[in-house]
Amino acid sequence: MGKILDAFLSLGKSTNKVKNSDQEIQQGVFELEEEMRLDMPDDELIDLAETWEKKWNDYYPVLKKIEEKNENYWRGKHFANQDDENAVVDNLIFESLETFLPIATKQNPEPVVTADNTDEGEALASKVSKMLIYQADTNRLKLRLKKVVRFWAMYRRGVMKMAWSMKKNDIKPIVLRPQRLILDPDGIIDDDMTYDGEYIGENKKEKASDLIARFPQKEAYIKEYVKEKLGTRVPYQEWHTDEYSFWKLGNEILGKMKNPNWNWPEEKTETDEFGGESVIKIPGRNHFNTPQKPYIFLSIFNLGKHPHDDTSLIEQNIANQDIINKRNRQIDDNVDDMNGGWVISGDSGLTAAQASEAVQAVREGGAIYIPTGNSETVVSKKVGSGLPSDVYNQLIDVRNELRNIFGTRGSTPQGTSSEPTVRGKMIVREQDSSRIGGGVSEYLEQFADQVFNWMVQMMYVHYDEKHIGSIIGKDSATEFVELINSELDRKLMVSVKEGSMIPKDSLTKANQATDLSSAGLMDPITLYDKLDYPNPYETAE
Repeated sequence: MGKILDAFLSLGKSTNKVKNSDQEIQQGVFELEEEMRLDMPDDELIDLAETWEKKWNDYYPVLKKIEEKNENYWRGKHFANQDDENAVVDNLIFESLETFLPIATKQNPEPVVTADNTDEGEALASKVSKMLIYQADTNRLKLRLKKVVRFWAMYRRGVMKMAWSMKKNDIKPIVLRPQRLILDPDGIIDDDMTYDGEYIGENKKEKASDLIARFPQKEAYIKEYVKEKLGTRVPYQEWHTDEYSFWKLGNEILGKMKNPNWNWPEEKTETDEFGGESVIKIPGRNHFNTPQKPYIFLSIFNLGKHPHDDTSLIEQNIANQDIINKRNRQIDDNVDDMNGGWVISGDSGLTAAQASEAVQAVREGGAIYIPTGNSETVVSKKVGSGLPSDVYNQLIDVRNELRNIFGTRGSTPQGTSSEPTVRGKMIVREQDSSRIGGGVSEYLEQFADQVFNWMVQMMYVHYDEKHIGSIIGKDSATEFVELINSELDRKLMVSVKEGSMIPKDSLTKANQATDLSSAGLMDPITLYDKLDYPNPYETAE
């Protein structure tokens, strides 16, 4: 039974997963690698971790340069060695990304849970659905999704880790800076937002006293490592494969275990009618079919070659941003030239210092005294000519193109200024929503789908005592829900309502509701609800 189960679980390994057709595979080119086992001696486990880390360190420098450049452009540092914080920078990349984010993450993902068609199954599905809504609310999932998208736009990947908080005694989704992760360069992110690399490492920091609490058997080593300064924040590594996890500090393994987010089979001894004993394995109840690493990746511009996207919105706009900055500098320099400058000849009889004082006096409404000579020949003002209109027109065109790539042109005052009618402005804005909704929001729905499925898996494993949640139910009444993992006795299908995260313009929804009400196709209570009245029932009365 054990061998059959191990063989089944091995089907979930990356070596047995179908690779994207775009991922090139060279015949005869491979590296010999050890596979992690729980019975590995600690020194072999350390060597394995160092091998994995070296493989990523050899790959990462090129990606790191891209990440740093993207981040600098978002922050407004567009020039090499930019020491002047007040340099002329028109940061359209920051404006566009921070306009893009609220549109892409405006709608809350709506979990949909189904079970079998029995009354018990429907009751369980309803209870789990309400608990997911509670988790999304208390963990501020909407803000976390916004942060994931921001990191994705800057670093070619956004990552959320699903963890269990001992302090909260509940599920804790964590948005990670991708730079903390050590990935398998041969892995990819598939269409399910799942990273299929063989391993994943995470660089972490924690107080020495907290590490001792987690790994009491390594207390002496940790104290020696920090020279008894237990308040020291110690850098260490956490490593995961699908089946196992281990923790490494310096040249010591702090601990290792089977995947803690999976209910593993339990052994039970049974005695038959003749007194013979046999050991059987009872499969653990889980939501997932196989164990998984506790990370979810947002990936959109992905050709299936790397464990990250192949480009990003910021990278696609850096050239446009450079042109915008260049044109602004040219216009700024030209305006300075148009202000003009004074040229004073030495024949005026004035020294250089006197000439400067004289020019300042003229600017303040005074005069220049010329002892001898014709003032027209010894003193003159130079005025630059204006730039051709094509320069400014190109600046406007490039600014619009940058916003077009982000899909935010109609969502800014400048983007709708050319539309004289309210309906025209609505159409332009709706085009933005459709672009972002059809592009990023669909992927974000899949990401949220994985988050909710992971939450249910965590409930299967860690809800060994009753957990209570509350949501706002009908008529704005508070509704409480209780859940324990012993109730999770049947297969659940968890997804996100299709289209629930696609941006919806509030003005458009209000107009549609008003039109339906005028046609007699919508009742007053629903109308006031669509118009965001605080109490639709009271208003209808």
